[in-house]
Amino acid sequence: MPRFFFDFLEADERIPDHEGMEFADVEQAYLEAFHGAQEMWAALLKQRRDPRRCRFEVRDGDRNLLFILPFQEVLDCCRDRAPVMLHKTLDQVCATANYAKRVKDELHDEFASMRATLKQSRALLLEKV
Repeated sequence: MPRFFFDFLEADERIPDHEGMEFADVEQAYLEAFHGAQEMWAALLKQRRDPRRCRFEVRDGDRNLLFILPFQEVLDCCRDRAPVMLHKTLDQVCATANYAKRVKDELHDEFASMRATLKQSRALLLEKV
């Protein structure tokens, strides 16, 4: 069986695969790369790394490049399955973010008003002393 090598790239960083794996054909190697990208997606997010900047370069036994699998394909695959749900979720996230920003701004204004009132109160107290 042919051996395939899965070099991992993130931005300009490359981690070469020195061992490789044996598969019957390129299609099986692609499926393995895709499955590996799916598994790595959550781990990368937990490390606060952007999986969309990652990819596998899959090479044959002579180290010839066969294909590149951008991790973005994992996300693209999800979009095809549930575009309506994803858009609703995105809309909810945007609405929540806008609400949080509005509340934060209002709270900031209230604190500023409170500080001004305290400053005036201190000034009045100092005048009476």
